Amino acid sequence: MAVRPRLAAVINPHSGGGGHRRDIPLILAALRGLGYDVEKLETEAAGDASGLARRAVEAGFDIVAVLGGDGTVNEAINGLAGSDVPLAIIPTGTVNVLAMELGIPLDPPDAVKLLDTTADHVSWIDLGLAGDRYFGLMAGVGMDAAVVAALHPAMKKALKEAAFAVQGLATYLTHEEALIRVVSEERTVEGYFAVFGNSSNYGGAFGITPLADMRDGLLDVCVLKDKSFVSTVWYWAAALINAHIRHPKVEYFRTERADVSAVEQGKEVLVQTDGELAGRLPMECRVVPHALRVVVP
Repeated sequence: MAVRPRLAAVINPHSGGGGHRRDIPLILAALRGLGYDVEKLETEAAGDASGLARRAVEAGFDIVAVLGGDGTVNEAINGLAGSDVPLAIIPTGTVNVLAMELGIPLDPPDAVKLLDTTADHVSWIDLGLAGDRYFGLMAGVGMDAAVVAALHPAMKKALKEAAFAVQGLATYLTHEEALIRVVSEERTVEGYFAVFGNSSNYGGAFGITPLADMRDGLLDVCVLKDKSFVSTVWYWAAALINAHIRHPKVEYFRTERADVSAVEQGKEVLVQTDGELAGRLPMECRVVPHALRVVVP
């Protein structure tokens, strides 16, 4: 009798405001129907998915499937990075940008179907590392990290993706941006907002680092060098059509690593990775090539 492959299903029951909670038993049943020996691992608090994924690797599971959004996926990545255990994403979150980047269907039943022939659908991707925090999509320094810190879960549940835009405007009007310095082998740049992109997608509808490739061994760096209202509004609007990277107030380049710090000592500048707070400056950001195996179409 053939041994059934072991699958650890890491589940965030609150992802997407809990809208997919009733679908979870159906998803698990579908995975078992594909021949997997499924163990359900449910998160109870922020950060749990990292530990659950790490323990799944240590326990010898063949695959880790995450039922959640980008926050839960990011946590799982931090438990899987550097291992040979592939990550499968079954999108059930408010935002599922990494699934979009990888071409994974956003409809959970279609995402489950990718696991029918897993061996044919596993690929390596690079990860970024901000301090000691891995990221699949991006690390944001400054303005967007302040938005993540201020965003109330109730607003995120009610407004979904639009919550970031609403909170972004409120944060801009009340938060004083600090000047930051990005130092890499290629160049040194000062500005007020920086994104280190491992992927072309940032927020689904647009990309701050639209030329980024998850398999090129580099991070794309985009620095906004002006904090005026006009420049800020223009920057986010131009990003919708990738026009921002050619503006004189924007510096765009690629690097393997960079040191990021606040120019004025004592200024607190936050850092987010994949939409979750990851710490504050100073911090090193670098790429880790071929750090994660993922199930893709």
